[in-house]
Amino acid sequence: MRKRLCLLLGICLLGACSGGKPQVDRAIENGIEVVLNHVKPYRVPNELSVLSLEKEFVIDAEDPELLKAGLADIYRFGADSKGAIYIAQRPRKDAAIIYKFDDQGRLLRSFGTVGQGPGEIEQSSYFSVNSRDEIFNLDARRDTVTTFSSSGELRGQIRLPPALRAAIPLDNGYFVATEDEVDPDLGSEEMTWNLLDGRFVLVKALNRFRFPVQVPGMGKKANAFLPSPVGTFTPDRIFLGMPGQDYEILVFDLGGTLLRKIRKEYESVEVTSDYREDATARLPQGSPVAGQLFFPDNRLAFQYLFADEAGRLFVMTSEKDQKTSQNICDIFSKAGVFIGRAAIGCYDRFRHLWEGVSLDVVAKNGRMYVLHEKDNGYKELVVYKAIWR
Repeated sequence: MRKRLCLLLGICLLGACSGGKPQVDRAIENGIEVVLNHVKPYRVPNELSVLSLEKEFVIDAEDPELLKAGLADIYRFGADSKGAIYIAQRPRKDAAIIYKFDDQGRLLRSFGTVGQGPGEIEQSSYFSVNSRDEIFNLDARRDTVTTFSSSGELRGQIRLPPALRAAIPLDNGYFVATEDEVDPDLGSEEMTWNLLDGRFVLVKALNRFRFPVQVPGMGKKANAFLPSPVGTFTPDRIFLGMPGQDYEILVFDLGGTLLRKIRKEYESVEVTSDYREDATARLPQGSPVAGQLFFPDNRLAFQYLFADEAGRLFVMTSEKDQKTSQNICDIFSKAGVFIGRAAIGCYDRFRHLWEGVSLDVVAKNGRMYVLHEKDNGYKELVVYKAIWR
């Protein structure tokens, strides 16, 4: 009885000493903070954590006026600091590539020419708008990064060195690029994420991820979700993660310093027979890939990352909200603490890999810009007001 009273008193004193604040589990590994999050979110005082979305307007690629203006698809998109929206479509002859809308969804102008000449574009492999409202387009086919002003004027075009497949520009003038090394004996691949300066000179290797080689047609079936690293970038942070059965996000500053690791417990999502059949049926008819894929028992711990200007990180899981059919995102504070969940977007890594359909989300200007696909296949960009409480 005395031991029980002492234990109870100790718990009360601990609560009194901490001022009643939640004790976030943390650890230190090799001098780096690791934030240990659990299945349920922490309740952090003075931290807004409940998110609701209020629809403001929709930019519909099926709109006859947009079709008349030359916009037939929504492939990539971004928003600037004034709320203007920039949509990039897959390059088509006799049509512009980039379309600018105001903060209410009204078309203002289009720019970007298809071709192989100076300032021209053949592909939109990566598309972003930086904090200076400059528009970046990575063309992996031509190995170029093209920069436009917010008014559509060409600011410059950089040719990537031959050794680089792609390079993603950061707000400080640096680039993030990857390099792969395959070990056929071990059947593994190592992908290194590197930080490069403005002249594409290596600043430092951010992290090396190792995973099984996944190449259909090499005698073995490939994992349908192709677990491989993903990242997202903000004006002051780099977030890298390895979708698979582990849930860990690495957080760097733009100079390449590892600030912390975010880990989280999660509940696995089973790959059902309905999901497997539906995913396989969407592949192009007669596709040789269909018979060369296997589905693991469970879907990935997470699929996709994005962040907002307040430093919150959104990790899109494989869980679906029953009411909206959208994916449930785990929300982390700038300090890496799991603070809440919300249904945002319909990203599916399988579709991104094998169908080329990437339904991205951008969080900016107190809004959520969410790309959806309608039943008839046309895309629509739905703009929501993000309400925090």
